[in-house]
Amino acid sequence: MHTTNIITILKTQENTLNKKMKQIEKKKDTDELATLEVFSMKIGNVILKNVCNALWMTHLFKTSILVTKTPLTTLKSISKAVINKLPNNIKQLYV
Repeated sequence: MHTTNIITILKTQENTLNKKMKQIEKKKDTDELATLEVFSMKIGNVILKNVCNALWMTHLFKTSILVTKTPLTTLKSISKAVINKLPNNIKQLYV
């Protein structure tokens, strides 16, 4: 299966998780079980996003090697993107 197909599947799973979270959060009588369920969905959502990002980066890296034959430049740009994105991922867990 191609990388883009896997990413599409993971993105649809992420969307369904978001919809389920919104449905549970809309209910007025949230108990401890619902809160735990939402928390686990948020963790699953973060894991899905990180897996999608990792797959996409490896796909870009592979394409860069095949096309430009300069993997070092691609590694530098990917590492800068990851480092700049880290604070947002950490904040996302606590929202």
